[in-house]
Parts: sequence; C-alpha cells; structure tokens
Amino acid sequence: MKKEIIVTKDGSHSLFVPDLNENYHSVHGSIEEALHVFIKNGIHSHPKKNINILEVGFGTGLNAILTLENKKQATVNYTALEPFPVSKDIYTKLNFFERIHSEGDTFLKLHNSDWEQEIEINEKFTFYKSQERLQNFTTDKKFDIIYFDAFSPETQPEIWTERVLKKCYELLNKEGFLVTYCAKGVVKRTLKSIGFEVIALDGPPRKRQMTRANKL
Repeated sequence: MKKEIIVTKDGSHSLFVPDLNENYHSVHGSIEEALHVFIKNGIHSHPKKNINILEVGFGTGLNAILTLENKKQATVNYTALEPFPVSKDIYTKLNFFERIHSEGDTFLKLHNSDWEQEIEINEKFTFYKSQERLQNFTTDKKFDIIYFDAFSPETQPEIWTERVLKKCYELLNKEGFLVTYCAKGVVKRTLKSIGFEVIALDGPPRKRQMTRANKL
C-alpha cells in the first residue's frame, strides 16, 4: 500500500495513504494530536508507576517515542501491534525526533528492532512489537492502557466491532482504560454495551471530542 509523507500544521510529518484517502494523523498537527490524546489523556492520566501499554497501530512510531520521552518517573512495558509496517525508506525520513528533540538513534531503534522480540530501550522502557492483528493477538499480559490508534471506523470497520472492542476490555487490568481519538456515537455506544465507563474528553486541536473508556 503506497504511503506519502506530508507535513502537518505543527511542522511534524504524517503519512497519507492514497488508496484509502486516509491520513495517519491529524493534518492540524500530528505531534499535537498524539500528545493530547495518548500522553496527556493516556499515560499522564494513569496513577500507576509501572505501566503496561498496548498500542493498536504502531504505524510511524510517533506514540511510542512520545511515550518514551514523556513517561516522567513511570516504568513502561510497551507492546505495539502493526500488521502493515511502514517501510524503512519512509520511517528514516520522518522528522519526529527532530521536532521533539529526541535522539534519532532511539527512534530508529524502535523501528529497527526485531518483531516478536522484547528489547530494553533503557532501564525504564521495554518494547515489544508484533505484526499480529489485534483480532488474532494472544498474550498472558494484562494492560493498564490501550492506545487505540487504528484507522477510522469508516476505513477500517473490522477493528471497531463489538467483538474486537470486547477483547480490549478483557486485555485490560481492572481500572485500566482505552483511549482513542475517535468520538463517534456508534463507537461510544458499543463500548458502553461491553461494560466500559465512557468519558467524552476535549479533543485535540480542531477536533471537538475524543474518548476514554474505563474498565471499572
């Protein structure tokens, strides 16, 4: 699937997929969006200091590098799913680490690491990535936060089904939560029907709302 690098309004890159007419991030600012949805309302909203995170949609690696750089005192065990990896020709040209003043070698280490192999990025951040689809993903681990960053329900409806979202519920620890940029009514109703407490939060720039779903 062809992917094209674009520049969003905060100066950071994103990818555009012509076949799907879909962007990986908000054109109003990929870093701003990720910081708001997955850092401010994700890792910074969880009280635990040892946090297991599951990312659905590793994509460009933006959420992972931002989590690494903004985890504060937390120790993070990060699992990322990505059945359609971004090619080396693309990810080596992305400007995320430059925009957030991170080490380029660290960003590339996330991408270059072996699949299905846990590695230690530093003493407080371990990383594991899998090409398995969420529908088929199996693990003994339970997670405190799920970054649900799949393509939109219109583009990727198979991952927003009740069956898949119920699996997310089962993968979470008690008092864990799922966080997503998506605020569509049908998604929130499905989450509620599964048993989540659904919270509508202020959205990132130029988006009215986002969603956090708590497992009580």
